[in-house]
Amino acid sequence: MTDAPVRAGVKSDVVIFAAGAALAAFGFYILVVAKSVLVPFVIAVLAWYLVNAMATVSRRLRIRGRVLPVYVRFAIALLVVALLSWLVIDLVISNIGQVIAAAPSYERNLRLALEKAADWVGLEEAPQISELLQGGHLTIIIRNVAWSVTGILGSLGTVAIYLVFLLLEQHSFGKKLAALFSNADREARVRQILERIGADIQSYIWLKTVISVLTAVGSYVVMKIVGVDLAAFWALLIFALNYIPYIGSWLGVIFPTLLALVQFDTLGPFFTTAAALSVVQFTFGSIVEPRIMGSGLNLSPVVMLLSLAVWGLIWGVVGLFLAVPLMVVAMIVCSQFDATRPIAILMSAHGELRT
Repeated sequence: MTDAPVRAGVKSDVVIFAAGAALAAFGFYILVVAKSVLVPFVIAVLAWYLVNAMATVSRRLRIRGRVLPVYVRFAIALLVVALLSWLVIDLVISNIGQVIAAAPSYERNLRLALEKAADWVGLEEAPQISELLQGGHLTIIIRNVAWSVTGILGSLGTVAIYLVFLLLEQHSFGKKLAALFSNADREARVRQILERIGADIQSYIWLKTVISVLTAVGSYVVMKIVGVDLAAFWALLIFALNYIPYIGSWLGVIFPTLLALVQFDTLGPFFTTAAALSVVQFTFGSIVEPRIMGSGLNLSPVVMLLSLAVWGLIWGVVGLFLAVPLMVVAMIVCSQFDATRPIAILMSAHGELRT
């Protein structure tokens, strides 16, 4: 008789674990199946955070001692976001055309580099480009990549629609939240969680943007001095890749360096570009960023790498960019409940959670 309550408790734990595993599997399935809907919406939410942050900062602007009206501040923030988006799209599209036009010369230089490498190694015949790339000629691969980038840019229209509706409805979020909870303490707790999520994400976006801009400017100067083609495009790509922890900085060095390899007839610019970009990435990523961000988001490096792998598997390249903000949200939410607090502790960098 005394063992009955124990067996009942164990059975209850097994049921709870099985239900949690089933729910997690179902959530994973939804994330994969609804990718085309969820990805633009999540990007729109981050853009919504950015617009609100810019509108908040613009409160410091005064005309004749008066703070700008709310609608004017949001209009300015939207105008800035729209202008930056247009500049990025224009830069990407124009550079895609240049890359496609220069692809034959890149392929020729790559063939010469392979022949020189074969001579140094002692091979009688250099490997063919199609064998190395496993997809045909370099020109064909560049065209396929260009079409993929164009498709990604096309989804920005959906993001813009979501963003507009989020901005139109945000004035009613407070009323909806109050209507959801009859208990004032629960409402206050949920508001506190949402404010914490918003503050951490906004802080991460702002600080990471400053570091990414500095890294992109330094890389642009290096590539201009060396003479690497499409320096502005690569600087923009480096700016974006810096939002991906760990692997983004390496990719920001590898891509322009590979272009230097196929652009020039000699290997000097290749080594110069690789060394100089590595110095820039190390300076801003390993020296400046820790000083500015401090303890940062309190996420474990192992958790960051695992989240990059998981979200990259689920949502591809976009998942790599969204991995860190999504894990920040998950850790904050888990830290607010006793049942999930151990998960938040495991996700933290030092086993301590910020209050």
